[in-house]
Amino acid sequence: MHDTSKDSSGTVLERLLREPLVHFLGLAAALFVMAELVGSGDTTIEITQDEIEYRIMQVEAEEDAPLTEQERRLVVEAYIDERVLVREAQEIGLDVDERIEDILIQKMLHVLSGDVIQPSEEELAVYYEGNIERYVMEPSVTVDELILPIGVPLPELIRDGGLPSELSDEQLVGHRVVPELTLSDLSLVFGERAAQLVFEAEVATWTEGFDSSRGNHWFRVQERHAGGLQPFSVIRDRIRLDWITEQEDRRLLRRVAELREQYTVIIEEMGS
Repeated sequence: MHDTSKDSSGTVLERLLREPLVHFLGLAAALFVMAELVGSGDTTIEITQDEIEYRIMQVEAEEDAPLTEQERRLVVEAYIDERVLVREAQEIGLDVDERIEDILIQKMLHVLSGDVIQPSEEELAVYYEGNIERYVMEPSVTVDELILPIGVPLPELIRDGGLPSELSDEQLVGHRVVPELTLSDLSLVFGERAAQLVFEAEVATWTEGFDSSRGNHWFRVQERHAGGLQPFSVIRDRIRLDWITEQEDRRLLRRVAELREQYTVIIEEMGS
């Protein structure tokens, strides 16, 4: 068996913050919203190598690729921090089996309390300038999608400007309007070939896209939306929420690091 200590950077979870760890940060919020934590009698946490390997396997399955050695270490550190939080949850009497509901409730209490950090106008302006690429909108289009039975040509009614709702059930399989899709959005929804056709199509002109198991898909660009940087004054509320979220997450991670210093973590080697 051997001890493991936290990386000196103290930020081993930063990469994972942008991945599905809402439950992890929520658990941290649920703990730190308490007036004070109940002291722990046992400060040793034992983790088996099997647990570590299973967590790594889960992440590799999600990523659909093997992890590098550095990524494996990040996963191990994240798992240890999670175990610390679970131990603290047990210490303050939370039922671990019910912690998902408790997390959501406590997270809301944390956010709704007066404890939320509020930025100054200067801090918001600095944050906006420092994250400017986040607020640049890609060009996008609002698209009509019309699905017809395979082998059925585009009806004259539609070519002449008629509405899809005027078609009979025999003529129409489905219709929807998809607003403000970027080229990458279109690729995810319709595939790369159809996305390129749609994105380059003339406004108000029906374009044949592709056949699927549902039928023959046709597209019409209703409106084009120019991309570009969104002005600070227009998206100030979004910038404020982004700033608060980032600051809250950083604060929680610091608190997790402080908690972890109170524990000795032992990883049991396989076969020991």
